[in-house]
Amino acid sequence: GPGGALYCSSWHGNTVDAWSLTTKKHVLHIEGPEVRGPVGLLFAHGPMPKRRLVALGDTRPPRKGGRAMVRMEAVSDEALVTHLGWDTEGGHRAKHNLLRAPLALRVKQGDTWRSVAEFPVRGRPIGRKGMSYEFGLTPATSLLWDLQTEGGNLTLRFAQSGGEEGGVEGLELTFPFDPRLCATTVLSGDWGEGGNFRLPAVISAPDLGQMLVTCPRRPNLGCRLLGNRAEQWVDVTFELPAPDAEGLTVEFAPVRLPMPEGFHDTARWAAGRRGWLNFLQVNAQPQGAGVWANNVISNPVSSTVFWLGDQVLLIPEAAPGVPLSPLLRRTVEFWLYDAIEPDGLIHYVETGPGSPMMDANPSVLVGAWCYVEASRDRAWLQAQIERLEFVARYLEGRDVDGDGLLESPQSGNRGTHTFGDTAWDTYSSGHKNAYVNALAYRAFRCLADLEKQLGRTERQARYAERADRIKAIYRETFYNPETDWLGWWRSEDGFLHEIYTDVVTDVAIIYGLIEPEDGRRMLDAYWAELQRSGFSRFDLGVPLNVRPVPRDDQFGEWGGKKEDGSDTFGKYLNGGCCVSNAYFTLVANTMAGDRERADKVLDAMLKRQAEGVFPNGGGFQNGVVNRYPDGAEFFDWQGNTCGYEGHLVYSWMFLQAMVLREPALRERLFRPLLTHE
Repeated sequence: GPGGALYCSSWHGNTVDAWSLTTKKHVLHIEGPEVRGPVGLLFAHGPMPKRRLVALGDTRPPRKGGRAMVRMEAVSDEALVTHLGWDTEGGHRAKHNLLRAPLALRVKQGDTWRSVAEFPVRGRPIGRKGMSYEFGLTPATSLLWDLQTEGGNLTLRFAQSGGEEGGVEGLELTFPFDPRLCATTVLSGDWGEGGNFRLPAVISAPDLGQMLVTCPRRPNLGCRLLGNRAEQWVDVTFELPAPDAEGLTVEFAPVRLPMPEGFHDTARWAAGRRGWLNFLQVNAQPQGAGVWANNVISNPVSSTVFWLGDQVLLIPEAAPGVPLSPLLRRTVEFWLYDAIEPDGLIHYVETGPGSPMMDANPSVLVGAWCYVEASRDRAWLQAQIERLEFVARYLEGRDVDGDGLLESPQSGNRGTHTFGDTAWDTYSSGHKNAYVNALAYRAFRCLADLEKQLGRTERQARYAERADRIKAIYRETFYNPETDWLGWWRSEDGFLHEIYTDVVTDVAIIYGLIEPEDGRRMLDAYWAELQRSGFSRFDLGVPLNVRPVPRDDQFGEWGGKKEDGSDTFGKYLNGGCCVSNAYFTLVANTMAGDRERADKVLDAMLKRQAEGVFPNGGGFQNGVVNRYPDGAEFFDWQGNTCGYEGHLVYSWMFLQAMVLREPALRERLFRPLLTHE
């Protein structure tokens, strides 16, 4: 490296050290979140030649924000595009390089794919906005590749001249994205197998912006999304036919989401809009490819599909021509058929059954209702209704004692230290779980509504009765008179486990399992406890717990060493700020009549989201980290990270809560809970 020193980076890229090769001593140490590791090694026999690097497009942010920007850097005498960045909201974020390596263009000649680096090339700038490369494929045949930026748009044009034998038969253009910067992914309305998709599509770079990608002469152009979690890479490849002399273009246009229909708060929407599509991440790995996931190279999770359904109902397309309901349908079908046990229990994650997760089945059932509601696809419903009933039968079978509530296979007894029965998985919860039964209540209401749409009145009545029985016994089972709110679970030994959280009380209010006045009193009691705790970082949302969760109510070693759980308090699910849990707080307080309290938290979170706090511009993500405790999806009370993903889609649920301040939009999502009478 520079100065003849030897530079070494940690594998995950948080530190760089340099040693002098002449004095044999350590000369430099760099550490921090802005440090990223290498993408490969290059061995050379001598000094590397200095390349002629040309900056293209928007090299400086606009004096007044708002205009979308694209920035590229290219080598003029080689076919290398080394930097690609954009900021579709206007500002300085186009300086961030989305690429981990230069763009890769391959040419098909006969049965052989060859890199354009194998051919002689002439490069010339096109003003200050673009670059043109001409490759000599044969003495009489050349390939032209033009890259141009204008007004926040990026256009790639390919043309071929000559066309004799040995010319172009096909092209592949790969964008090697760096998920360590941000979890860049693809949103498409047309997914095939193995990560294949078709245009039009949106390339979404969290907190940097979204680009609508089209190919006017090939509107349904085939593409691929592939990635690897362990190796931390994401590739998007465009499969282009042989271009003619007229040329073929791939066009990138900035996307700005319109406000959801029925929402009118322009100031709050402007603050939160950039983060809305951060919630939508599509899996790039082979198992569950094209399915909604925690992030582009993380796990799909069944227990939260209902949140995806709600999101699609609120904003049904990512851009013109890119509907989101196909992503929801594909995700629901994956869990219904590809990740399910013979008895109907849906797996927690795509890799296998693992511990029984009792929120998985109701979550997918709600997601199915949301798909039908968004798409009006009655034919799909007719084809899938028996499969949905099969999934529901597993839930019905879990009312083991016949009292109307579902019982999880896990006992929930203190001291078992077992994996939990919900996505809040480090709680050793089980047996009668308030969160599980609230979600099951919504699922049965949704399934009853689907049966009604098909005219299956007996089935409709069956699932409506199931919901009624849950509601009839819900409050008396989970109410804790000592705290004046709801406990999380009642274990097999009859003990009510109080972990000082508002989540289950919030869900009960949102889904109508307790009356608003009753819920308001419970929330007042909880808010008083929150104030006594001294918590003040509302930009992080609210803590999941305001007192430590006892060690014996936590999974494995997560409870720490102290019996009361105080030595791990304030981190992860033991009182950490999970960001996603703020959704429940915000919606429940709004519905219970304390909008001022909800807005205090919401506006602090919106400010953080709009301004960003991490080097990549994120407020609630710092790229794909895949290492505990460096992920910015969970925080302690001082704002230090204590997650492991780095990007977790649920972190932007608070933006759903912002939209659900409008009663009409709550009615859109929760119609089966409101009209069942």
